[in-house]
Amino acid sequence: MTGNLGTAFRWLASRPGYMLLAADDEKLAAAPPQRFARAWVELVLLSLGWGILSVGLWGVALKFVGDYYSGIPFMPVAAVVAPMTLWLYRRSLLALAESLVGADPAGKAVGGAVIVVVIVLSLLGLEKHGRDWPFYLPPAWQWVCPMAPYRVLIVAPVWGAWAMLITCQFCRSRDHTEPAVAAFARGCGPVAAAACLAPLLAATLLYFHFLGVWRLIVPAAAIVAAVAGGLLLCRASGGLRRRALLAVNMLTQIVFFLAYLANR
Repeated sequence: MTGNLGTAFRWLASRPGYMLLAADDEKLAAAPPQRFARAWVELVLLSLGWGILSVGLWGVALKFVGDYYSGIPFMPVAAVVAPMTLWLYRRSLLALAESLVGADPAGKAVGGAVIVVVIVLSLLGLEKHGRDWPFYLPPAWQWVCPMAPYRVLIVAPVWGAWAMLITCQFCRSRDHTEPAVAAFARGCGPVAAAACLAPLLAATLLYFHFLGVWRLIVPAAAIVAAVAGGLLLCRASGGLRRRALLAVNMLTQIVFFLAYLANR
């Protein structure tokens, strides 16, 4: 069993979508740039997979710890935030912190800690269930529309991935753009960004229909954060850079969390 997990993780670590998101800079630079021309497909699927995995982690923690303590999901949030900030989105977290406070190690550490606190507080504020749950579907299809916190966990990472795609439409590669990032930008054109946005927007509006007309604000906030944030972060990075893409991913996810909390 351990050997199979190790093999699966090594395979995952070699995939361009994962490398773009989580690999160190040296490993990314050593990889052939042409491998990243279609990395956007893996990036979106990986983000969706992480959302589903985070739901599983939340559910397992809830099962073993019991119901929320005083209505606040401390352990489920810890079970999600730990791998999110220490593993898959660690570089995104650091990239956003560096973009906000600069490259000074002490300042970046403080900035990263503040971002983690914002994420934790956002997830702690999620409702235990939506007003429309359980969703009235056949039992075999109940998983399609889970409880409201689970819907947030599933959709937010995909918005972060889409933010990376749309940033490539407004920010162009320059001489100092990493070869892998330049290949990624060439591979995800406007058609790819639009093709990803359409089902993502539809799923978001359907998932949060219990918010009424206010549900429009949730994806709108994510779109504004992705476009405006991507432009500003690219300008701060001197053009299209991996740091800007990773930072806008994390920024968009946080804005999505906050927009949901503000309008639920």
